[in-house]
Amino acid sequence: MQIFSYELDVTPKSTWKYFSATTVAKSNFIYLQEVGYFFAQKNYYTVRQGLDSFLIKLTVCGGGILEYAGQKEQVGPGHFYWIDCMNWQNYYTDPAIGHWDVIWIHFNGTAARAYYEAYRKLSGSGNIVGKLSQNSNMLTLLETLLHRTPKSNNPFPDEQNLLGFDVLTSGLLTQIIMECISSVGDASNSQHSPSIVHEIRNYLSAHYNEKITLSDLAEQFNLDQFHLQKLFKKHTGQSPMEYIIYMRMNQATNLLRTGGMSISEIAYTVGIDNLGHFSRQFKKQVGMTPSQYRKSWPAT
Repeated sequence: MQIFSYELDVTPKSTWKYFSATTVAKSNFIYLQEVGYFFAQKNYYTVRQGLDSFLIKLTVCGGGILEYAGQKEQVGPGHFYWIDCMNWQNYYTDPAIGHWDVIWIHFNGTAARAYYEAYRKLSGSGNIVGKLSQNSNMLTLLETLLHRTPKSNNPFPDEQNLLGFDVLTSGLLTQIIMECISSVGDASNSQHSPSIVHEIRNYLSAHYNEKITLSDLAEQFNLDQFHLQKLFKKHTGQSPMEYIIYMRMNQATNLLRTGGMSISEIAYTVGIDNLGHFSRQFKKQVGMTPSQYRKSWPAT
């Protein structure tokens, strides 16, 4: 049974893009259907059932309410939900807040349902809303999808160009899915992590742009280097040095989007004095060079 009712109460600066995947992508990949960034106002809502699609929606600011799978939960900043749109759903701006800034994607594909079922099993049937970890890269990945379009001067892009686009977006979608699944593990780990792990993580978050070695960190927290690294990775999934790089690249994406600094200045600001090393680390995490990432954002 199909149900669809909505009120698109969003501001003019909101963005909404549709995509048509190639036959190859639909048969083999996870593929993008829609992506958008809504600055929703108080009357925004959607009630739906029977759409062959999966929806991931992340709150950037404000708040919303999700009713799904017999539950009702608030979706505040840094929280997200991943739902199967074949099932009944109702989501809307939280009346107590009056606005809801959200970035979202609709997607599908051969592996999409298997990933979704794994996520639901890991998160538990009682949890329909997830919370991202402090170092999550999900917002950056969603924004990258929002600004990515097939590259062609031809108004009717050829099949090869579209397939290339589908391959790249499939990679980004898979990373977003992994961020959702990782958040489940992070939430579980955070409940049982020793306090020293939280202290180290907070310290690295505050000092990521400084020259920090594993030896310095071990001395700072009076721990053996090997034990510190093993403990930190067990409860965060990353080594301390990997966590520092993660924080540096996240800050770099913010500076590339919002500031007028040169790429070399940004590299120095986040704690890397070798431009080549910075570019390699950035591409490894984000999937494109700093220059490509900056160009993917419209001039302001």
